[in-house]
Amino acid sequence: MRRLIIVLTFGFPVVVPAADYEYFEKHIRPILVNKCYDCHNADVAEGNLRLDLREGLLKGGQTGPAILPGYPSKSLLLKAVSYKDSQLKMPPVEAGGQITDTEVSHLANWIRAGAPDPRDGTFENDITELSKKHWAFQPLAQHEIPPDVHPIDHLLGQNLAAKQYIPLGTADTKSLIRRISYDLTGLPPTVEELSTDREGLEALIEHYLASPRYGERWGRHWLDVARYSDAKDGVLMYGDARIRPFAYTYRDYVIRAFNEDTPFDQFIIEQLAADQLNLAPDSPRLAAMGLLTLGRLFDNNVHDVIDDQIDVVSRGFLGLTVSCARCHDHKFDPIPTADYYSLYGVFASSEEPYNRPRIEEVKQTAKKFETAYTNKLKEIENRQTSLYAKTLQDARYRTTRHLVKAATTEPDNLETTIFFLSLIKGQLRPQITYSWREYLAEHAISGHRIFGPWADLIANPVLQAEKWRQENIEPRVIDAIVSNKPTTPAEIATIYGDLITKAWSARIDLETSIESLRSELSRTETATINLADMISGGDGFGSGEAGEAVHPTNGSTVKGSTSGIDADKYDTYFRAENRYVDGVFIPRDLNTQVVSSTGIKITDAPVDGKSASWDYIKYGPSQGATTTLIDGVDYGKPPNYMLGVHANKGFTIDLNEVRERHSFNTGVFKTVIGHGGAIGMSTVGFALYLDGKSHFKKQAVKAQEAGTEISIPLSSGDRFLTILVTEGKDGISHDQGVLGNPRFEVGADPLFQQQLRQRKDDLQERIATLEADLESLPDPLTDELAQLLLGTDSPVWFPKRKLYFYLDRQDKDAYRGLLTSIDSIAVSDPDAAARAMIMVDKPQLYDPVIFQRGDPVQRGNPVPRQFLEFLSTQPRKPFTDGSGRLNLAQAIADHSNPLTPRVWANRVWMHHFGTPLVDDPSDFGLRNARPLQAKLLDYLAGYLLNNNYQTKPLHRMILTSAAYRRSSLITESNHLIEQQLIHDPDNKYYWRYNRRRIDLEQMRDTMLEVSGLLDPTMYGRPKGITDENNNRRSVYAFVERQNLPTIIQVFDAANADSSTSQRPSTTVPQQALFALNSPFMERITMALTDRIDTEQPIEQVEALYEYVLRRAPTPLEKELGTSFLQSGQLRDYTQVLLISNELWFID
Repeated sequence: MRRLIIVLTFGFPVVVPAADYEYFEKHIRPILVNKCYDCHNADVAEGNLRLDLREGLLKGGQTGPAILPGYPSKSLLLKAVSYKDSQLKMPPVEAGGQITDTEVSHLANWIRAGAPDPRDGTFENDITELSKKHWAFQPLAQHEIPPDVHPIDHLLGQNLAAKQYIPLGTADTKSLIRRISYDLTGLPPTVEELSTDREGLEALIEHYLASPRYGERWGRHWLDVARYSDAKDGVLMYGDARIRPFAYTYRDYVIRAFNEDTPFDQFIIEQLAADQLNLAPDSPRLAAMGLLTLGRLFDNNVHDVIDDQIDVVSRGFLGLTVSCARCHDHKFDPIPTADYYSLYGVFASSEEPYNRPRIEEVKQTAKKFETAYTNKLKEIENRQTSLYAKTLQDARYRTTRHLVKAATTEPDNLETTIFFLSLIKGQLRPQITYSWREYLAEHAISGHRIFGPWADLIANPVLQAEKWRQENIEPRVIDAIVSNKPTTPAEIATIYGDLITKAWSARIDLETSIESLRSELSRTETATINLADMISGGDGFGSGEAGEAVHPTNGSTVKGSTSGIDADKYDTYFRAENRYVDGVFIPRDLNTQVVSSTGIKITDAPVDGKSASWDYIKYGPSQGATTTLIDGVDYGKPPNYMLGVHANKGFTIDLNEVRERHSFNTGVFKTVIGHGGAIGMSTVGFALYLDGKSHFKKQAVKAQEAGTEISIPLSSGDRFLTILVTEGKDGISHDQGVLGNPRFEVGADPLFQQQLRQRKDDLQERIATLEADLESLPDPLTDELAQLLLGTDSPVWFPKRKLYFYLDRQDKDAYRGLLTSIDSIAVSDPDAAARAMIMVDKPQLYDPVIFQRGDPVQRGNPVPRQFLEFLSTQPRKPFTDGSGRLNLAQAIADHSNPLTPRVWANRVWMHHFGTPLVDDPSDFGLRNARPLQAKLLDYLAGYLLNNNYQTKPLHRMILTSAAYRRSSLITESNHLIEQQLIHDPDNKYYWRYNRRRIDLEQMRDTMLEVSGLLDPTMYGRPKGITDENNNRRSVYAFVERQNLPTIIQVFDAANADSSTSQRPSTTVPQQALFALNSPFMERITMALTDRIDTEQPIEQVEALYEYVLRRAPTPLEKELGTSFLQSGQLRDYTQVLLISNELWFID
């Protein structure tokens, strides 16, 4: 029985046999032949797209697959022929223009039915053909090596013999030792090591390989590739905000991995997927994933971050520029755009958690940090939970607006991206509008229990109530439609939106009302009226909101905080908007002040300070308050409360308004006063009046001194309570007055008790009525309409982890600042225990789609998460292990993959000889011709694999070769050698050793070592490379991304913005200037001269030569040096030796 696909097209069904080619032959082939084949065939394939084979449609061209069987709306072919994309219109006008609507409909129906296509066959483009033959993509070649011949010398010797080149002789032993020492440790050899004879070189090599200095040197090589940095990037990131406090854990992991000779395949897997290796939760190896998390932030452009991750992984391990396939198929290599987005899906399915695992024990001195860190995580979680609930609720309340937009507009490109939105409050979330579009496309089908009438009315706006009842349509839908008689899409959407929203919100609204009444009922249990709550607009029983305030210069109601306030008029009384606040004033020059709307005056107002006011009269602490504590009680935290009254200001409470609201005659006003400013900085004054009569006054209240309790009885005739806070005589700024728990205690008043009983009865009756209404509502768990907004398959639902992309700009900035504050507290505590910067799989994995032309808002066809096709030795299978990071790592590290060992062997060779066997160490693609020494490269790669992928055996192999031990010096004239220099100036045949200048780290570390300043401490937090107290090796220096120190800019350091395959080697005047004049070299020179403990010039020369060059001076050098030092210029002479070529170059 043939499967049938039912297609809805504006209300009427179309049936297409799913496995029948008749529809293709009758309707589809004619369109392709007449409209498409001219430009997309075997001979002419514009955009690398062929449409004359089924494979061509499925494989697609530069912008991805042309069709996605079963999904016409996601197929580029249909988008192109529909002319809905201004950038993608096919056939073009010059080729006949747009096809007919009927032809578009045929194509849509065919694709929806699965695109049955009898056109078998395959095709391969030129790149595919070339890639089959490309040397780097072939299996490693095996080469027979004669016994008793060093493999490297044998393979190099074949090419040397073919050119009849004569290799130079062996370098002298001391030069070899210096060469080996710098290559393996990055430091000069000691005098004792230089005394080793030639027979002891192998033992010396083992000594260096076992040294912890080895990992520091070779770890730095890998950190170049990994684009390691301790800093974030960003134009507004300065100071501590730019620091990644735990970046160093990745650097330390790399150093340990090299010292332990971690097999390179394990090294790969740990860096990509250590979280999936069943490691202990505090394993230091988790830090390996810093490879993925320490790249640039790109101003939170997620697409660029993922592109950077793809780039560092593909270039670093595979020697492939996969990122070049982001916008189109790779121009040179067999990497289609689809493969790029397959890898994109792997990293888009992963995330860096803000709660990083701790990977070392907590020191006693760091326990305070751990507490702060835990509290910050709780604060983030609570904030995230509240924002998530609020954002979801807002989205549900906006259902009508979303449905109206979906029904009346075409899809907006912004609806399919979540990464660049800058939303304002109240703005519809485009992603949710798009979700509603998709939901309607699937469910707005005639006969559907909820959205059947929608489909019917869109096709024909005629009421069909009887038909809908027979189809068992939800009765509430029928009643709403019949009552409102909609005729337009907007009216239909409005009815549905209001109905669905009410089905959900009716219960929410009732529950909110009940909770509010219950809260009010609970507040009636107290006989205390909260003055701070009343200032914030509440009723005194907790209905106000902390942060609400009264403006001290005009009495308006405001929110938040402000800085200094200059009044238009001082010593003037202004009425207030707040019901309970009669008025406000700022005393400045006059002791006599009006303090009520009835004209009551006081004549003893303190005017010690002449400053303006600061901040508002507010529920909560004033701006800049140092503390909210008085006598150990924190009035800034519940259950306590406070009024923040920053001098200078006064305000008057109308007690009659308070009595009218709460029905009492007599009571007591109570509070505790104090000063919340910084200790020793200022004093503040308090004064309280009843109807102009002074009841309390205290001046010169010191910051954070013991508080003073105030209790003022209130009779039935008292009306105006005035509170005045002024700047003291000793003040140097405005001062933070604190009124702790300011309240009216009225429980003893009979009238209050009588009104309280009546109020409780009324509240209980209202609650009972609302609860009965609530019981009558359908259960939301079973109500079909409510579930449209409550279920996880609802168009408005999104997972909490995606909250950031749904926030408006204001909330987004605040939330991001909260996340950033985790790093801030870690930066400020140097004893904080190390934490690994890991990645984990997202709870909901990302199913990748191709971004057409690399534009995330131009979403094309989906692709699975999987490895590169041309490197897959067997038919590819999609990654099924979570995000696929572990699968990807295993594919890269698989021993059958020839690229990975070739790439790493080439890098190792380069760092020993100064030049790589393959010209671009990070690009082994078709642009790199077969290297001259391809046989040698394959042998070295195979040697790696045969030695458990460990690097140290490869060092031994290279360092014991005659090629490595050749001299770099041409000491005598020889015609053949001169010809070799002419024909092979770059030493591609390795007939001599390449002389090299020591690099930045070697130079700085050498200077520290010879001066006696070098600190051998390993691991831990970095210090600035220019910090005078930083004498550790350069690998431990803070690596910047912006505002680079001069030493970094001048001496060819790696660029931390992207993976560095090979450092440049420049010679510029600034290098000489640095060596002669920099503070660093001055410090080195001073330290070295301090090591010289003799006044005799000849002994000074000998000592300096031993310290700097590790040898005795020749007679001539001794004579010249002694002569120069006769004038006492020891520092100058020291600096001359420190900048000598003998020290700065490796021969």
